[in-house]
Parts: sequence; structure tokens; C-alpha cells
Amino acid sequence: MDDVVAALRALPVPLAEAAASVPAVPGLYAWWGRFGALPGISGPRHEAADLQLLYVGTAPNGVASQATLRSRVVGDHIRGTTGSSTLRRSLAALLSEQQAWRSRWTTRPVLVNADELRLSAWMGEKLQLTWAEHPEPWTVEAQLIAELEPPLNQADNATHPLYSFVRDARTRWRGAASSGG
Repeated sequence: MDDVVAALRALPVPLAEAAASVPAVPGLYAWWGRFGALPGISGPRHEAADLQLLYVGTAPNGVASQATLRSRVVGDHIRGTTGSSTLRRSLAALLSEQQAWRSRWTTRPVLVNADELRLSAWMGEKLQLTWAEHPEPWTVEAQLIAELEPPLNQADNATHPLYSFVRDARTRWRGAASSGG
């Protein structure tokens, strides 16, 4: 477990570099962001970069999933949509009002296409990434969330001081999307 924590706490890389180098293997990933990028959010400070930890994820999330670090990070988060990414939904919920992004309802709230592109651009400017290979990442995710304390994670993170803040932002965004906002 120490090697996973060390890899997730390594020097984060910009998303353009991550998109080209994240391997197609099982593992965990950590999203790091600039301080002040997300209103009301503060996460653990990186020891060597002027960044804070925001979110930790896994790929795959269980035995039945075929996801890899590459498919999840690049396909769902970097190049995906709010419909396929919990991270993107949390970012949209926290930023939509400030950025004047528009949402719509499908089977869940999603940003309109033009604003999905704006979110991707925002992520490329403000976020960086680390990752660690692990054969069964879902078996250590809860322990890592408890140890690393990422503020945007909702699963396995109900005791985090910002849990309610993020949950409430997501609830408001969900309501706005369902009412056509």
C-alpha cells in the first residue's frame, strides 16, 4: 500500500502529458488542482508542487469491469462527458454557476456540449494527475480515501469536512439540470 500512496503523491503531470502516458492497466489515480480553482474547496497540499489533492479514483471499480487507468482517466475524465465521469459531475456542480455553464437532463445531469468542451479546457488549465498501478484497486480505494482525504470523493468519504458541501452542490446542479437550467 505504501508504494501506491507514494505514486499518488508523486509529482503530478499536466493532463496533456497524462493523456499520452497513462497505461492501460488496472490502478488508482489522483487529481490535483490549483489552490482557489474550485470555490469553497480545499484539499491536502502536495508536498512538492503548489497543488492540492481533489479526487481519487479507481479503474476498474470491481471484478466485472474491464476499465483500465487509460480508459477511465483519458476516455471518461479527460475526453469524456459529465455523463460518464463522477469527477466531471462534481466539477460541473461546483463551477456551473461561476462559469455560467448550462446543463440538461438525460438519465442524469450533464452539461450541454459546448460547456463540456469548456469544462475540458478548464481541467487542462487547472488540474494535474498522478496514478499508481494496482491489480485490484477497488480493494484499497476506501483505505486510500481515508488516508489521503480528497474533498471531492463522495463514496467512502462521508466523514470528510467538505462532504456535505460537495453533496449539496451536486444536488443543486441536479435540480437545475432537471428544470432545464
